[in-house]
Amino acid sequence: MNNAVRGAGCEVWVLPLRMPVWIAVLAALLTAAPLAAQVVSGTYNPRDDQYRMLGLVRAQSEYERAEGALERARQLHDRELISTQELEDRRAAFERARVDYLQQSLAVATTAPHVAIERATKRRAADGRGEVHLTLRVMAAEGAESARFLEMLAPEVLTQLDPGTVSGLSVSLKAEPGPGGTIISQPYERRLPTLRAGRPATVAFHLLRDADEVVVSLQYADRVEERKVLLEMDASAEIVAVQSAQFSQEADLGGQAVYDLRLERFTSRDDVFRLAVIGLPHDVRHEFRDPQTGARLNQIRFPGGENQRDLQLVLSLPQRASDTFRMDEPIRFQALALDETAGGALDRLRDDPAGTAELESLRAGKTQLELLPRGVGRIQVRAMNLYHEIRASDSVAMDVTVRNVGSRALSQVRVRLDAPTDWQARVDPEFIPELPTNGEQRVSVVLLPPGGVVVGDYEARLRTESAAADRRVEVDDKTIRIHVASAANWLGTGMLVLLLAGLVAGVVVAGVRLAKR
Repeated sequence: MNNAVRGAGCEVWVLPLRMPVWIAVLAALLTAAPLAAQVVSGTYNPRDDQYRMLGLVRAQSEYERAEGALERARQLHDRELISTQELEDRRAAFERARVDYLQQSLAVATTAPHVAIERATKRRAADGRGEVHLTLRVMAAEGAESARFLEMLAPEVLTQLDPGTVSGLSVSLKAEPGPGGTIISQPYERRLPTLRAGRPATVAFHLLRDADEVVVSLQYADRVEERKVLLEMDASAEIVAVQSAQFSQEADLGGQAVYDLRLERFTSRDDVFRLAVIGLPHDVRHEFRDPQTGARLNQIRFPGGENQRDLQLVLSLPQRASDTFRMDEPIRFQALALDETAGGALDRLRDDPAGTAELESLRAGKTQLELLPRGVGRIQVRAMNLYHEIRASDSVAMDVTVRNVGSRALSQVRVRLDAPTDWQARVDPEFIPELPTNGEQRVSVVLLPPGGVVVGDYEARLRTESAAADRRVEVDDKTIRIHVASAANWLGTGMLVLLLAGLVAGVVVAGVRLAKR
């Protein structure tokens, strides 16, 4: 096929140009020659849009026939056997055939390649973030039509079209398909200038949130393709990665801290993996639990086809701080998942005082955690008697002992007494600046009833408030119950006593007389 096409008094070089220039020339041709763009070849087949390879064969045949007809017309015109108008008609027909051929070639070249996802692997980076590595490959169109297409093109045209190359490929990872799908990768998009057949390319992304399956979005050749893929775990690391939803926690002395762990298998071996913790003080107990059954575990195995496992690490703190750790100072430790070899090395290094540094180099999945032990402020209020019975003119006087039974010093201890209406209350001391651990303070409480108090039962509420490390300490209120009795009637009492004495004397005298008879 010729490298140049002769036009009206000039030659237009099309085929040797690179694809972008060729497309620009085609656009310019369609703009400059409205007749060629509007007049459709008389042999146009509507099914060419469905069978583009066969349409290209037809377009090439029409082009070659029009080119031969133009050459013969030129020779006849040179010998003055045909008119100039007839030569121009042949040239117009040639231009139409050329445009049709170029259009069909462009349609085949831009739709034939297909980008396939060869592999999608997930691995754990050194900083603990998830990484996804995608291997992409161009799959050129195959079949009888493709072979015919490649055979019928001249080398110059095949170089231009380059059907085994995809240009301007954009790749991104999404959580959901569709235009509204959230991109969960960093960078948000990677762009490959060219991707050639037989030369697969690998692109890497950091996951902004952990996922086992992603939607791979591919944009090229004016199309967008989205495919949901299940990520393959990279087995080259030969470890079980450990992640925690909580990096650092606070826990009260005498309480517990629970870390939610996720274990991911990055190994092809079906081994048993041992669970361990290093860096904890000996008086802080730990155990691994199954979050669903609550069973305690010290080793795990991944069943076939399962790559993830959720566990809980539960730490139990003693009631009091010791020499091995202090309150409000973080304890840094690690949770590990080890195979049999690394587990044996861990036991040897634990027994070796000089092996602390080598523990960090163990080939194992691990995560760095932190625990901040906090002391707890607790108040105990004691009184010998919370029930009192008085006369209307009497008062209630009692002693109350406020004791710190927690593991942290108390500050700003305040004792208040809510007395019944019109009663007077006095607390001494009402404010205690500080109360150390196991310390106590005696507080005097006095309640005075008002004049003319009605006989009956009354209640007063003793409230205690305090704070420990800027946290309020909750204390149950104490209720003091008071019964006010009426004043004594001495005259009535005396008459009653005299009456009883006379009655007793009469009985005695009557008995003596009866005895004498």
